[in-house]
Amino acid sequence: MRKFGAALAISVLLVTAGCGGSSGGGGSSRPSASDISKALRQGGDRSVLGASASKLSKKSADCVGKALTDSKVSDKALKALVKGDKTFKPSTSDTKAITTIESAVIKCVSADVPTS
Repeated sequence: MRKFGAALAISVLLVTAGCGGSSGGGGSSRPSASDISKALRQGGDRSVLGASASKLSKKSADCVGKALTDSKVSDKALKALVKGDKTFKPSTSDTKAITTIESAVIKCVSADVPTS
């Protein structure tokens, strides 16, 4: 249950706190899984996961990055996640897209979540 809770928290953070609404700059290409992985592991004010970023392994972050790039989450939301803008308001379609990859995210981060 703790694994599920932590992975679900990551999913929620990705949608609600880790994305930015600005569409300026950055071109029109979709961020790579590597770009997303780096953003997930980044600390400081731009951190998507806050203090939890230091607990996420590169392997898990890479896995979540791939799940996100392969998902239907919009390019705009993924770019905002990489930028670390915490003011983003996700679209309904982004929220739905995140719910479709929750099990993949849980699988990705399960090794990083303590079981006891």
